[in-house]
Amino acid sequence: MNKPDLLLTIEKEGFTPKRKGKYYWLSCPFHQDRNPSLKIDTERQNFFCFSCQQHGSAIDFVMALHGLSFRETLQYLKIHEPLRVNSHQQKIKSLVNQFREREKSLKAELTDYYRDFHSITRDLQTWEEVEEFTEDFNLIPLAEYYLEILTSGTDEDKYYLMKRIR
Repeated sequence: MNKPDLLLTIEKEGFTPKRKGKYYWLSCPFHQDRNPSLKIDTERQNFFCFSCQQHGSAIDFVMALHGLSFRETLQYLKIHEPLRVNSHQQKIKSLVNQFREREKSLKAELTDYYRDFHSITRDLQTWEEVEEFTEDFNLIPLAEYYLEILTSGTDEDKYYLMKRIR
């Protein structure tokens, strides 16, 4: 949420603060004030009354001046509240997205391996050529099992599979 500028807000409310040194000063509108006791710090964007102790930001000033709630003040100042994202929900969503990306990547790797293996071995003609791929032949049932889990297994099954084959 972009907070409104304090000095501009006070001026829009019909007050004319006077600059003295680094700060602006104003007779406090929150109590009977003969001498300016409300200090406006434009650098820090806050105000403080040395008599009644009223203090805060531009939003606090308008709330106190008009007796409004926080939401009413935001409406009055035409400020839109940002949507609040629950950080816990955001973390969960991020982890689920990472999980789904890893699942997709692993499925693609296994599918490519399976397809490439069958493409290569289809044209083998001698036992010597077949012997070169003995280890791969033994891995095919494992690849099929992993693909079955990734295709129709539960998320828990997929999680343990991914954990096992990191």
